[in-house]
Amino acid sequence: MSDTFIWKTDRPWPNPRLKCGAIVGHTTSKSSRIWIRTGRLGVFNLLVFELNDETKKLFGLFKKVPCLIDEIPQSVKRYTFTISDYNTDTTYVVDTNQLKANTEYGYALHGMDSQIPRILLGQDRPYTFRTMPNKRKLPFSFGFYSCHMPYKDSFFGNTNVVNLEMWDYFHSVLSEHHKNDLRFVIGGGDQVYVDGVNSLNIWNFLHKVARKEDGNLLPELDSMKSWYRDIYRGYWGFANVQAVHSSYPNYMTWDDHELKDGWGSYKISDGSDDELNEIFDWQSKGLTRNEALELIARMKTAGFKIYEEYQHAHNPDTPSGQFDYELELAESAFYFLDSRSSRDINKRSRRVLGQGQYRRFNQWLERLDVNRTPFVFIISAVPVMHLNIVLANADANVLADLADLQDDLRDSWEHGLHDSERKGLLKALFSASKKGFRICILSGDVHTSAAFKMLDEQNGSVIYQLTSSAITYNKPRVLSWVLGKTVADSGRSDDGYQFKRLALYTDSNFSIINVDPKGKCVWFKLYGKQTVADPNGIEADLPVKSEIVNLELKF
Repeated sequence: MSDTFIWKTDRPWPNPRLKCGAIVGHTTSKSSRIWIRTGRLGVFNLLVFELNDETKKLFGLFKKVPCLIDEIPQSVKRYTFTISDYNTDTTYVVDTNQLKANTEYGYALHGMDSQIPRILLGQDRPYTFRTMPNKRKLPFSFGFYSCHMPYKDSFFGNTNVVNLEMWDYFHSVLSEHHKNDLRFVIGGGDQVYVDGVNSLNIWNFLHKVARKEDGNLLPELDSMKSWYRDIYRGYWGFANVQAVHSSYPNYMTWDDHELKDGWGSYKISDGSDDELNEIFDWQSKGLTRNEALELIARMKTAGFKIYEEYQHAHNPDTPSGQFDYELELAESAFYFLDSRSSRDINKRSRRVLGQGQYRRFNQWLERLDVNRTPFVFIISAVPVMHLNIVLANADANVLADLADLQDDLRDSWEHGLHDSERKGLLKALFSASKKGFRICILSGDVHTSAAFKMLDEQNGSVIYQLTSSAITYNKPRVLSWVLGKTVADSGRSDDGYQFKRLALYTDSNFSIINVDPKGKCVWFKLYGKQTVADPNGIEADLPVKSEIVNLELKF
């Protein structure tokens, strides 16, 4: 029995998987990190050049087959690298350098295709990016999205693609803003779903192939790595997704579905409340509990490795094993929380961020200078507030609907298990707000978009929470319905903070966030689908080329 997906042809992907592609990653005024998947072994050259009237002629040369590397003008920077094995799934990160600030660059990948030298990326369309500016007091904008799950299992067993037009719309809106001040894009979690639909669910495949064979517990770790890679290559195989990835600096963090739904929020114990078999039905496979734990540990190791390979590799550098990171642009500071690496409800404390990250985050807040970076953005894949308000106001029917979603409830920041950690986080943020920082929490996860204003009445400090979710997710979710329909428009949280809901949107969406240093404000612009009727009276869900929500956030 083959456990690997490397050469499998029977995975029911309805779209071509990513073979050769690029992601523009962490970019400064002098450098840019370019992630490449070559799809083959060999020696490659990443070509980088400043865009001007002369270099634009290169795009014509790139279409030539064969295209010899010696034909490329010497003024084009070459970053040569070799892929000699499949240990990183033919992915590689190139750190470009000595670039000019606020400048448009083109790039292309040169290599051998069937022993013919040619351009592998850049022959079909221009690949470009822009470096960051040096100026500080500068208005800028960035894109934000989460929850990319464009598949649906049909009644007949086929896997269909849905909502993908949102990526075309996203790319169009990004392009319009890019003409002015758009600088980067944030993927706020669930950029892929390892368990999104039954036909592609790798945990279903684990159940299918888990076994003891000649005394060995199978499948092995390397096989599991191939499953996670297969997921990324499928979910990122769409041309419009690749267009966004390859055109703007992309900063990413993860959530549960890069590992498994509710990862870290299941009770693992030797008692009657053990939920191990909700992660993986090991008993029906004739395995022992320890063997099940070993297989789950292997899946975790594989998921961590491939997240680092496909997402974190193009983020800013961090120490090995650390996935939270910081970023600064103009007068704004960003902190990307990692809410999965250390999440474990079976721990005694710090069950979401872990001790190390919790300490790093608070130290970062203390280091911030309000005169240098008055705008502060915290990226938390899971929203920080307001689930308790849902439960406090829920009727019996809602509570019945939530009864089977205990992992989702424990996954929320407002579950009782996370009280101390959440209160500490919010206390630190409100303290920073009192010092004059303008703070926004950006989140995804819940498949509902909303904007909330939170107020500490004791000192008048304000925090905004902005949620944009989901860009392509097609399945209704009880928790998202509850968050959308039962949260009061205003009130007081269990933590004692006043809140007011400023916006709500429950269909597919993404957002653009504008930072205006001169006006001392942030604009939150939400784009999504609306149901419109054509002249014949037929309703259809279509992207609308205007903001669904356009909020000025005043501090």
